[in-house]
Order: sequence, then C-alpha cells, then structure tokens
Amino acid sequence: MPKSKLSHCHRLEIVSLFRQNWKVSAIVRYLGDQHGINVDWCTVKKVILKYKSGDLFAESMSTDSFIKFRKVSDSDILTVKTALSENCTMTATDIQRQLQETGTSLSKTTVHRVIKEAGYTASAPRYCQMIREVNKVKRVDFCKQLVLDNDNFNDIVFTDECTVQLHDNKVVVYRLRNESATPIPQPKHPLKVHVWGGISRRGTTRLLIFDGILKSDFFVENILEKTLLPFIKSVYPDGHRFQQDNDPKHRSKLAKSFMIDNGIQWWDCWPSESPDINPIEMVWNMLKRRLAKKTLKLKMTFRQLYKSFGPEILLLSTATALLTIYIKLSQ
Repeated sequence: MPKSKLSHCHRLEIVSLFRQNWKVSAIVRYLGDQHGINVDWCTVKKVILKYKSGDLFAESMSTDSFIKFRKVSDSDILTVKTALSENCTMTATDIQRQLQETGTSLSKTTVHRVIKEAGYTASAPRYCQMIREVNKVKRVDFCKQLVLDNDNFNDIVFTDECTVQLHDNKVVVYRLRNESATPIPQPKHPLKVHVWGGISRRGTTRLLIFDGILKSDFFVENILEKTLLPFIKSVYPDGHRFQQDNDPKHRSKLAKSFMIDNGIQWWDCWPSESPDINPIEMVWNMLKRRLAKKTLKLKMTFRQLYKSFGPEILLLSTATALLTIYIKLSQ
C-alpha cells in the first residue's frame, strides 16, 4: 500500500499527540485507524524532530504551503464599482453594510481589498465651484460669444475681492523619514483682512485693504470712487470695460447710479457662479502662496507682493482667461 503524504493539519495533530506523551508507534496506529493515513514510523519521527528544532512551523508558515480561499466574488466587486460610481464619498463601513444587504459578510479589511480590486483608491477631494444647471448654460453661451468676437481683453479691468490671513500654513515641509514633522505655530485667531484689487494688460489698480463686511456705500465710496475711477481715468482714457461679479453690492441701485454718472463702462454680461473664469483668481492664488512664506506684517507684506507683480504676470493672467474660456467650451 503506498505511503500517504502528510498535510499541514496532520503534522499539527502529530505534534499535539506528541505533546500529550504519545509514543511514535501509537501515533502511527492512530493516523491509520482514525484518518486512513498509511505513514511509517520514520515519517512521524521526522515531524517530531522538526518540531523540536523549530523548523516545522517555519516550513509550514511558508505562503506556498497554505491553501488560499477567495471570499470575494466578481459580483461583490461589481457591487462596489456600482456603489462608488454613484457616490464616491462612501466609506468602507457604508460599503460593508451594502454588501451585507446582498448576503455577503466581509470584514473592513476585506472590504478595502475589494475596493482596491475594483480599481479604486482613496485620495483627498478636489473642490470646485458649485454651479446650478441654469448657469452652466449661461457660462457656455458667454464663452462661445467671446470666442466668436475674438476678444483679447485689451481694455478689460478684471476686479474681485478676496480674504487673506496670516499663518495660513499652506506650505510644504520636509522631514527625515524616521522623524516626525516639525510643527508650525499657528495662533488661535489668525489675523485676517479683506482686499479688493483689479488687473489689466496696462497695469494694476491700487490695492484696497479693509476690515469688516463690505457694504454698498463703502463699495461705492472707497472702491469705485477712490480706487477704480482714478485708475480708469489715468490708464484707460481711450475707453475700457469694467468687470466684476454679480454680488448684490455690485448691482445695487447706488452702485449702478454712480457708474452711470461717472462714465464707468460696466461689462454687465458676466455669468453668475463663474469665479474660475476671472484671471484675477490666479493672481490671488500666487499672492497667497507667496504670503505663506513671509513673516512680516500682513497688510504691509500683501501690498509689497501685489506691487511686485510686473507686466509679464498680468499678461499671463489675462492670457490665461482666454485659455480658460476654450477649456470651459471643451468640457
């Protein structure tokens, strides 16, 4: 009768019987009577010797010696793909609960493996401007008209407000692999201010820095009258277009009346919910990045950085606006 090959479970059983003081011959008879395994005395003795030397478990723990059972089916992967395609913010717990509803019970570790096999990986979200459906159409129509008119924005003054703060900590720090990152001190209430500015191919307006809430009377008196109007008269005596978003303060009766009385040619066709088209957003982004590397006083530093932007930056920003128009049309 041919000799039987011992499985990993049979070897563990031999070790268990040996630890209970069974003799080798008794273990041989037990394997034959209880499991129908035809094994000789030398084979059992060799298993015991390997156990004593510690080689048995090192050998048995090899990944090749285990039988791998696949608990994940193709239907489970399809369920995960469908769930994540419909809602990419689902957590592993949500997916685990949804799989349980289909009759599949998996641990969170296995759920993460299913997500990986489904072709998905986790990452930080990329945020964008929320746009209503009606404004999506208006944005496309606006861009199409600019392309048809071959607009080069030579006479446009792009304007906007933004909020900046010191200690924003939007910087990258390097550390040794075996060391923790160096903490960057941040005050509980960082200094924050609001700024208004405008850019054009002929230069920038004066940067207006203010605190508090922007109201219609402040907008007209300090922004339109004292900041924008002098810039237009000195830089664009031959005509201009004044761009601003559709903020209620910009469209107030007081603001409209002032612009009409003072010859400010408001470019009143800007689509709502479209800050991504305005090239001044690129300038604000560069300013904030440079500000994060400074340690001086906020207002003084921001003014210095704003003045440092030369014609090449302004030309790049306005050219980017045209490029953005084409990108929006292609989406």
